[in-house]
Amino acid sequence: MKGFVIKSTGKYSLVKVDKKIYKCILRGNFRLDNNLSNPVVSGDKVEIDFDENQNGVITKIIKRENHFIKKSLKDDKAHIIGSNIDQVLIICSIRKPYTKFIFLDKCIAAAYYYNIKPIIIFNKVDILNSEETQKLKKINNKYSKLGILFLEISALHGVGIDELKKNLLKKRTLFIGNSGVGKSSIINILTKSNQKINDLSTKTGRGKQTTTFSEIFEIDSNSFILDSPGFKDFYFYDIDKNDIKYLFNEFIEIQKECKFNNCLHLEEPDCKIKDNIGDKIWSKRYSSYLSIMNEFN
Repeated sequence: MKGFVIKSTGKYSLVKVDKKIYKCILRGNFRLDNNLSNPVVSGDKVEIDFDENQNGVITKIIKRENHFIKKSLKDDKAHIIGSNIDQVLIICSIRKPYTKFIFLDKCIAAAYYYNIKPIIIFNKVDILNSEETQKLKKINNKYSKLGILFLEISALHGVGIDELKKNLLKKRTLFIGNSGVGKSSIINILTKSNQKINDLSTKTGRGKQTTTFSEIFEIDSNSFILDSPGFKDFYFYDIDKNDIKYLFNEFIEIQKECKFNNCLHLEEPDCKIKDNIGDKIWSKRYSSYLSIMNEFN
């Protein structure tokens, strides 16, 4: 039987076949042959069978259309967050907690690398003061000019939820973001589910993780959300240093005019990217670029 994984906890996976859900284990040779921290992941299309005790067994993982990967900090292996995705929704907030630009820009770069459409949303607009509202307006303008869909919402008050839902219909959307930005609250509204929600840590001001495993939720029979555990930072796994300049789409045309074809826009002379900082290139985006490049050193 063919189905798709809606939740994987390591040892066991829940596989949906038509309208039925089966608890399955992964056949042992997958683990031996796979250098991933999680050989099977939510979103995977699989084939299952049953052993002599009628326990479900995943016998085949069908070739993935795509995947979204970060490096596992435990063992430096690849950790697949989700597979077979149409778009990735990067959930941010101006405060409670504050989302760093470097985190946002890494997620965008990874989305482009894996050929997945990025969408940015900023939640908790209801708690912003006038200065923060103006700051968000500027951020919106900068990323919208890059051709990235940018939405401002308040999950608490339902602001912008209809527009968000419209962009999720008939799509498989991966939700990512720092702990505490409101992923679970948004999913509860969109899918009528009952995800656990925690307050921010009083010590750090950052979110407490409520999602421990990636899991798929249905908006309707053709629209799916793949929720992922919140994380503090995001580290590339298989992206090369020389790829980064092609993952900042405002660089693409300008860098053709650099003196050297292999210019990395760091210390090289006659670099047109550096010449355009503050003009065609936002300084905060270039700062993110520098931070990413420094991580490779």
